[in-house]
Amino acid sequence: MNLQILYEDEWIIGAVKPQGVPAQADKTGDADLLSMLEAHVGHSLGLLHRLDRPVGGVMLFAKDKETEATLAKDLQEKRLNKKYLTVLCGRLPAEQGTLENYLLKNARTNLSEVVSKDRKGGKKAILHYRRLAEKESDMGILTLAEITLETGRHHQIRVQTSHAGFPIWGDRKYHKTFPKKGKTEIALWSYRLEGTHPATKKTFLLTAKPEKEPFSLFVEELREL
Repeated sequence: MNLQILYEDEWIIGAVKPQGVPAQADKTGDADLLSMLEAHVGHSLGLLHRLDRPVGGVMLFAKDKETEATLAKDLQEKRLNKKYLTVLCGRLPAEQGTLENYLLKNARTNLSEVVSKDRKGGKKAILHYRRLAEKESDMGILTLAEITLETGRHHQIRVQTSHAGFPIWGDRKYHKTFPKKGKTEIALWSYRLEGTHPATKKTFLLTAKPEKEPFSLFVEELREL
């Protein structure tokens, strides 16, 4: 795996996690982004946030404990702004809107589900969507959308969009009718991360756009972002 580093200085390093690559070491023993970046810089890094293995895109790491603590607080207090791109199967009900549910994670299956507000262990999940484009396909309407998370729950975008009736293209865990044949990557990508640099206090912006199918159907729209 070739490292795609977006930005690096003495405090932080931002890179693109390819789809299918773990964010950090797991039981599979497969090459992971964190380990490769630590080999690149020559010391341990602070893992500030995670992306599911099937999800690709921008990730940010801290080079020292003080920087890690500062950015972790920024993330907790929503001063680090992350945006995702996704291709949904179906048509969104509005140009922009909000999904709010309660989610419960099943540790045995590693899946989450929408539950009632009163369900023990359920956690509130809120996301905001913006419709960017629609295309006809052999699977019906496909919608390119931008997602902003207000909360960070397990498989949140995948569960909430599926529950609302427009599951993510390629997500066979939550899109039960998606064709089972052939290898596909889930159409979910972390494309933008903006925040305040912990040392310089200047605004930084890291971006990377997806290129693979089905994002390739929306080349013009992605170019305008």
